[in-house]
Amino acid sequence: MNTDTKQKTNLMDDKVQQELNTPLVDPSGFDAEDKALLSLILELLKSGKIDFYKPDSLINFNVYDKLDEEMKGKIDFEAVNLTTAIREISDLHEGGFDESYQMQNLVHRVRLTKERIEDASGDLFLI
Repeated sequence: MNTDTKQKTNLMDDKVQQELNTPLVDPSGFDAEDKALLSLILELLKSGKIDFYKPDSLINFNVYDKLDEEMKGKIDFEAVNLTTAIREISDLHEGGFDESYQMQNLVHRVRLTKERIEDASGDLFLI
């Protein structure tokens, strides 16, 4: 059997393919802030208070409505990015990959984005 055939055979094996598709787990786990944010996001999704297909569901309109048009545009853009990340977080959670590097990186990115925006503009997001 030549090398090309052997590689193709291995990739067709369901067990090997499943192992390749499984996200790696970080044994050190989440830091406390990110873990709290993950819990909040999952709780808000479950309760229906936020919807990852509706970016405006993340926005605190009591603060948002006081902003100028330029800042509102920036917040709208970031809300789209955050809902995309939250959709990915939900998918990983439903797949049972809460402790994966991918989950940790997504949650951390969401937290840093939220903090960066809110440091400049106030408590703009429900998460």
